[in-house]
This record gives sequence, structure tokens and C-alpha cells, in this order.
Amino acid sequence: MSKYNIYFPLTTYSGILLLFLVSTTTAFGQNKFTISGTMKDKTNGETLIGASIFLRENPSAGAVTNVYGFYSVTLPQGSYTIEYSYLGYEKVVKEVALKSNVTIDIELPVLSRVLDEVKIVDESRISSASNFEMSVNKLDIKTIQKLPALMGEVDIVKSLQFLPGVSQVGEGSSGFNVRGGSVGQNLVLLDEAPVYNSSHMLGFFSVFNPDAVKDVKLYKGAIPAEYGGG
Repeated sequence: MSKYNIYFPLTTYSGILLLFLVSTTTAFGQNKFTISGTMKDKTNGETLIGASIFLRENPSAGAVTNVYGFYSVTLPQGSYTIEYSYLGYEKVVKEVALKSNVTIDIELPVLSRVLDEVKIVDESRISSASNFEMSVNKLDIKTIQKLPALMGEVDIVKSLQFLPGVSQVGEGSSGFNVRGGSVGQNLVLLDEAPVYNSSHMLGFFSVFNPDAVKDVKLYKGAIPAEYGGG
């Protein structure tokens, strides 16, 4: 049986060792530098405690100033965009090409934005009325039921005769006159539908069922245009 011996030149071993050393240096020998400084109020020069330093490229590497307004951030070599901010102050942005240790002192200007005034009002003293109508009377059904009624039957139309400016046509009639006008000039609506005969049984009883009426509104003047007024 033949026996062969294989020999590697010394230069080959040296090349492998040199390659290993270069790779190790590249992996573990990355340069890092420090950015430090103080943050102050631009108006009076007072140091800002707890001010924020934010790096857009690496948000987790930010910092805050201590009780002396000092900050320090250690980063790998490279270019960074740094935002300096503090509550009530305008933000300052700096572009830094980090190749060595750098000292950057920042003065933040006070935020000059004017806020709207705050009003504290007691709502219990504010009138709930938002729309004032002249020459208008409104009665709810509970008020109408308290008025005197013939034979205990509530009459919606006759209840209007108790209002100022309204007079009855005559005894035993459910019609009414408004401010000198005649009964034929009245427009009676039920849910926006015209009612031409508002009574029956010779005018003794109204055609309106009080149990189906929620409220009554009477315009004695300044009638809205939708009802034919000017």
C-alpha cells in the first residue's frame, strides 16, 4: 500500500490566521462616540430638567437631561438626526455627522402659541330658550286639562279663549276671534293638516281628542311664511 503525505506551505497558515484576525477586528472593533451637552431656556438661561433627546434613526437610544440639564448619548459612528424637545418649548432639530466625541449645547425657545381662553359658566343660570317668538302662545295638554270644561269634557279650541287677545264668537260656539279678526280668518292645523270644521254638535264639542294632543300653539301675529304670513 502506498502512503502519501500532504504538506501545506507556511504561507497558507499565515493567510488563514490573518483573515481570522481581520474578521474579528471588524466585528468587535466598531468605533463609538459620545454626544453630550446641556439644555437651557433660551429666554433666561435656566437649565431644563427632564428634557427629551430623541434620535430618529434609533429611537431606543434617546436620553433625558438630569437635574443639571446635562445629557449624554453614546452611539456608533455615523450620521444622525437629533430632536431636542421640552414641554412648553419649541422643538430644535440637529443634523450630526458623528466621527468623534461632540459637545452640543441647546437653548430651547419658549413656545409662543396663544391658547384660547377657558370659560367656566354656570349652566343653571342660562335660559333654555333659544328661539324667541313674538305673539305666540303655547299650551301643553296638562295645562289645558286644568281649565274649566263643559260637562267635564276638555275642549282644545275653547281653551284658547282664555288667552289674551282672543275672544269667543258667541255662547255655545267653539269658534274664536283673534285681535279683532273674524272666525273665518283663522287657520287651524292638526299635524300640519288643515281642519275646516273644528267643532260638531252645533259647536258644543271640539273635534280634537285631548288624549291624542300633546300641545297647542297659537300665532296671534308675526305668522311664519310657511303658514301664509308675510
